[in-house]
Amino acid sequence: MIALLVTAVRVAAQTSDPQPATPQPASPPDPAAEKVSWKDRMKEHLKEPDQAGGMHLSEHWGIAFGGIKQGSGIGAGPAWSTKFTNGGFIQAKAVISIRNFRLLQVRYDTPTFWDGRGIVISRVRWHHAPEVKLYALGPDSPDRRIDYDERRGEVSSRLEFTLRPTVRVIGAVGLERFRTRADRLDQLTDPASLALIAPPPGLGTHPMFAHLFGSIGHDTRLSPDYTRSGHFFEAALHGYNDVQSVENSFGRFEGTAEQHVPTHGGKGVISVSARAWLSMAEGARSVPFYLTPTLGGGNLLRAYPTYRFRDRHAMMLAAQYRWAVHKFVDIAGTYEAGKVAPEVSGLTFDNIAQSIALGVRTHTKKSSLIRMDFAYGREGFAFSIGVSASGGGP
Repeated sequence: MIALLVTAVRVAAQTSDPQPATPQPASPPDPAAEKVSWKDRMKEHLKEPDQAGGMHLSEHWGIAFGGIKQGSGIGAGPAWSTKFTNGGFIQAKAVISIRNFRLLQVRYDTPTFWDGRGIVISRVRWHHAPEVKLYALGPDSPDRRIDYDERRGEVSSRLEFTLRPTVRVIGAVGLERFRTRADRLDQLTDPASLALIAPPPGLGTHPMFAHLFGSIGHDTRLSPDYTRSGHFFEAALHGYNDVQSVENSFGRFEGTAEQHVPTHGGKGVISVSARAWLSMAEGARSVPFYLTPTLGGGNLLRAYPTYRFRDRHAMMLAAQYRWAVHKFVDIAGTYEAGKVAPEVSGLTFDNIAQSIALGVRTHTKKSSLIRMDFAYGREGFAFSIGVSASGGGP
């Protein structure tokens, strides 16, 4: 009994007067762990561009590249976007290029519907291109030009519907306002401008076009922007009607065929393509020059300046071989041939413009990032570089 009482007293004493626990020093933060965590977050954001082409630096903020107008030069700017819990998506971006081309755009993508097969993409867009190259119309135009100023505003929506995993139908409607101007051609004294004494159709007018568009395509490529296998066939129709009756109404048919054949276990790829743009209009001046098909620059006869050739009809043939020297780097050899003409009968191989090029491509699994080409054509050598992050914008 005495032993039990002694034990009880000891327990009570320990409970009523506990010894303070020795504080343990907090573990210092591990800079290496924080660094790895930051890298992981950035790697996740930069893995692929979002559906509008933004390369993310954080959950909502990122960088948008290009997308202004062909010939703008390298351009970039801030982009803010968010994806809603229902699957909707919105992006606002402002882009400026090294040639002072500017773009403001807000884009909204609805949640998918019809069992995930349909989506509507809408945008409000404005761009200003202060110095766009303008050559005379026709396949034999001299290598002399002036620059013109173009402002364009647009409100548009398009419906994309997937009939089958490889078959997609697109329908779109929009309003597009154009404002173009250049120095009075009859007052030009620069010999380089003499090729443009006759103003091209549409210069100086301010039409507002109701633009209807429809297409159907069969696509087995990994991505429209970068692929090493598959094919793509598409037929598209455009209709333009000036609601202010400044310009004539007209249409355009576009046809595209691409085939990509992997070689050497996928390390190499042979790509061949053919494209045609055919205007549906009456009269030689029924299509404004800024809506005529053009060849030159980018991936359309890269040995020639941007917009070097333009007319109511055009065709383009290309063959390319790419070899992967790294997981994300290819070297590419390209051959291109193209021609514009005022009539469809003029799209022959006589006097066709040709281009050969050697270049480098950097890319992710599905998207092109940087393209560099050194090319040669009948007017000499040309070097071009492009930065892009495709997102399939309308």
